[in-house]
This record gives sequence, C-alpha cells and structure tokens, in this order.
Amino acid sequence: MTRPARPDDLPGAAEARVASWRGAFTGLIPQDFLDAMDPAAIAASWADSIAAGRSRIHVAVQDDQVIGYAGVGPERDPQAPPHTGELYALFVRPEHWGAGAGRALTDVACADLRAAGCTNVQLWVLEANTRARTFYTRYGFSETLDRTYSSLGNLPEIRLIAPLEGRFRR
Repeated sequence: MTRPARPDDLPGAAEARVASWRGAFTGLIPQDFLDAMDPAAIAASWADSIAAGRSRIHVAVQDDQVIGYAGVGPERDPQAPPHTGELYALFVRPEHWGAGAGRALTDVACADLRAAGCTNVQLWVLEANTRARTFYTRYGFSETLDRTYSSLGNLPEIRLIAPLEGRFRR
C-alpha cells in the first residue's frame, strides 16, 4: 500500500533510505558517508522541506512498516522544460527489491506530479547504478545526454525523463 507520508512515517522512510543506500551503493560511494548516515537527521530535514512546501513524500507500507518512499516536487534545474516535475528519490529496503514497491511508489509519484500540473518527470541516477537504470527504463523513462557529477565522490549521474501525459496511469 502507498500513501502520502504522515509525520510519523518519516523516521521509517529515513531508515528505509539508509538501508537502501547501504544495499545499493556500498562500493560505489565513500563508505564513511554510508556509515555516517543518520535516519533521525534525514527525517528532520524532510519534515522541514515538507513544511516549507519544497517537496512531497509518499511511502510504501507493509505490515505497518514503511518499506520505501518516493520524494517529488518541482524540478530544481532552471533549464528544465516548462511543466516538469522531479522524482527526487525512490528507495526501497533491499529485502523488498523486486516485489513491486518501487513500481507502486513510482506510480504514485508520477500521479502526484501529473496532478500538480506537470507534463514531464525527470530524475537523476548514478551512472554506475545499473539496477536503478534498468528499473527506470523498463518503467518508461529515457536516458538523456545530460550528465552531472554527484557531490559524493564526484560520480557521474545521468538525467532520465518521461512524459506524464497519457502514461503512468494506475
């Protein structure tokens, strides 16, 4: 089940983020960063962002436990096409990978952005994260030629984009 995050969901979503990062990024980004991730600080940062209207978070819940989340909001790149939203983050606990939570969260994230008037959705993914790149392209995203570098170890990232009109209907 997915739903908009409630304040009491944020700690569980932050714990899912940490577990997912450690599962997906060990060996890709500096280990000291992964070891220092603090779920309480992450949850507090999200609460501030949500309160300020900068982002929205949706969670996937199973057996009363948050197993993943998606964060969405306005595209942060001033060069982005008009009416473009951004999928800021999509992370699921590793023990739930491949079970449909990521697809359900992407569905609700895209529906949220469409309801906010967006006609396109963009995201950034680490070039080395082949699992995520495969997931997004199967979902309907296309890789662009746009590249940037992550602040974590100066790793290359790729921009992906998908139209929202007429697609991603639940």
